[in-house]
Amino acid sequence: MSDLILGFGKTGSAVYEYIKGKNDYAKNGKLLIYDDTAENAAGLDVRDENAVFFNKRNEEILFGRYFRDIERCVVSPGIPRNHDVILKLKKANIPVLSEIEFAYNNLQKVQKEKKAKIIAVTGTNGKTTSVTLCKSAIESAGLSGKTFVGGNLGVPFISGIDGYEDFILEISSFQLEWVYDFKPDIAVLLNVEDDHMDRYINFDEYRLTKYKMFKNLKYNDVAVLNQGDYNSSVLKGVAGSNAVLYGFEENKCDVFYKDGFINLRLKDLIGYNAEISLKDVADKRKFVIEDMMAAACSLALYGIPQDVIKKAFDGYRLLRHRVECIGSIDNVYFYDDSKATNPAAVVSALNSFGALSEGGVKTDIVLILGGKDKGFNYESIVEPVKRSVKACVLMGETKEILEKTLKGHVEYMLAGDMEDAVVKSFNYLKDTVKSGGSGTVLLSPASSSFDMFKDYGERGDAFKKYFEKLKLKNNFYEKI
Repeated sequence: MSDLILGFGKTGSAVYEYIKGKNDYAKNGKLLIYDDTAENAAGLDVRDENAVFFNKRNEEILFGRYFRDIERCVVSPGIPRNHDVILKLKKANIPVLSEIEFAYNNLQKVQKEKKAKIIAVTGTNGKTTSVTLCKSAIESAGLSGKTFVGGNLGVPFISGIDGYEDFILEISSFQLEWVYDFKPDIAVLLNVEDDHMDRYINFDEYRLTKYKMFKNLKYNDVAVLNQGDYNSSVLKGVAGSNAVLYGFEENKCDVFYKDGFINLRLKDLIGYNAEISLKDVADKRKFVIEDMMAAACSLALYGIPQDVIKKAFDGYRLLRHRVECIGSIDNVYFYDDSKATNPAAVVSALNSFGALSEGGVKTDIVLILGGKDKGFNYESIVEPVKRSVKACVLMGETKEILEKTLKGHVEYMLAGDMEDAVVKSFNYLKDTVKSGGSGTVLLSPASSSFDMFKDYGERGDAFKKYFEKLKLKNNFYEKI
């Protein structure tokens, strides 16, 4: 019988390397690999006579000669559930597994005596920040050789199961679509907001996919939930485990932020309460503190001492492309929030400037919006934009949709590309600067990047490139 790997990017390649490394590799039938976007088997060991590569050009051979021998399929997260190969597999009752499920099942076989402890973090926004904070604490504690940190962030889960004892994983909804037995010991749900509406039928389907990470929890496991997010906190009475709520309301939370400290009331679970000072943390914006509370709770439950957690938080620097200040021209500051690929992330970014606090707008903000259409309803950003933003620059595939949504609520301009958006944003704010005020250009697209860029990182890099070009030009004219 044969395994089929569907998708041969980072995840599929890692699954291939794992299977190829097993002693009984050549005895278990051909290893089948399918990727309909690849022209060739780049990354495949050319000396491997046991692997057979397929794409659109030769898929009929897969469906004809090999299909009846497929025992299971390990699917990469980028492959949609309505892919032709998946539909054929489901019709033939052939099991389809995500890489997360495949890795978990194999981990159970590897660690028969001492079971691994798994922390899994999911949510629409903040996953990477929370897991990066955990990674920093693990390194500070000297546990990098014992505790694997990866998943959706960096290295696939399957790459660590033979060499590590415990695991901290960032998990996306795509990775949860084909899980059945996967069960973390500590399951963290940061938030659930509109996202990936081009992948799911509706918001409920997306939300329920996130909830699959909690369906196998037992009484001695822990669900870490955001009290300030309804779609997270609602699981408190549903998950069959302990539940810990974190947030900003002391009387409702087990873990809360107050007067510069994260307070951990976890005595019933870890034997003590603790507090972690954030006085030496450079960035105390609300979304950063939220992610720190989730990370602090997870790390304390895992057994990391509070002084080590504090050290990791003190050294934290905001991730690239997440409300990252890339510089200024005159008194106009440019912020790269290219990672904001959904409307909720834009509202969070505006909140981070204090733009939604009482007293109104503290700086004139020009917001650059737009990208690939993921099927969002953008109504949720209308009120925050009205309250906080001076003008919008709309670009990309969604600019007409955004124009219809925002028309009559805020001044806006249309841009043909990123350079045009940067120039128009700066020019709009010139009068603000001349009158002695300050301006902010915020790239926070509320859309994915795939209409114009390969990913949000490339989009953010383009924003920085054109900012630097504009700054150089502006400095030149100031000198003559």
